[in-house]
Amino acid sequence: MPPRGNAPPPKIVPPPVPPSQLPQHFAPTPLSRAGQIATFALSAGIAAYGVLFYDYGEQEHCFMPVRRWVDQHTASFFTLTPSERRYVSYSSTGVPIAGPAPAPTPAAEGEVHGVKPDTHTPFEYFKEHPVRFGGKEKEGEKEAGSRMV
Repeated sequence: MPPRGNAPPPKIVPPPVPPSQLPQHFAPTPLSRAGQIATFALSAGIAAYGVLFYDYGEQEHCFMPVRRWVDQHTASFFTLTPSERRYVSYSSTGVPIAGPAPAPTPAAEGEVHGVKPDTHTPFEYFKEHPVRFGGKEKEGEKEAGSRMV
């Protein structure tokens, strides 16, 4: 006969599961893990190629600041500053070890590794190159636009 009233139900305890039937290992197989790592590496490589090396043409594009930053830091990594050149070019006796640094070529002065230096912040760029929407310009805007160019 079932218990009556507010008595708690009887506790049911399942029998113990032998260790051989317990789940043992949930990690992915080594082959699937290698596939995940290869997919990540390939995706990162394609993204890095697109940002740093892909040729988008001569126009300014959104990856140019990143390219300039990378070019600046890689150039500074492989070259010495003038104070470092002076430090390295003299021995402890004050006698020069190596000759003076070669003078930069005129073509290399304006550009750093083929990338034009950034002269605009994004805000200043849009001040100088306004974006106009719509087909017709008003007379005042046409005069103002001709002064901006």
